[in-house]
Amino acid sequence: MSDSRIAASLDDLERLLATLIDDPDPAKVAAWHAAFQEALAGAEKGPRWPDILARAQELGRRLETQVNHLNAIRGAVRDELLARSKGSRALSGYKPARG
Repeated sequence: MSDSRIAASLDDLERLLATLIDDPDPAKVAAWHAAFQEALAGAEKGPRWPDILARAQELGRRLETQVNHLNAIRGAVRDELLARSKGSRALSGYKPARG
């Protein structure tokens, strides 16, 4: 039964979410996603399916929270870079007075 492959993939996601705080490894995320898609493609809805589905939904909510957190960090970094760029342009307009 392929329920076990989905459950194992969800275990992997849970471990991944525990380590993805502010600096996720894109390669690990991509590898997990590919493995999950493969497991999902061959999944059969066995007797454990309702429990697996509930767990997947909970992990999905946790993943969404993490994505929102990372998007907030990205936005803050973008704002900081924009502010620095504006400051640099403003400062470049001032030249020291020659006396």
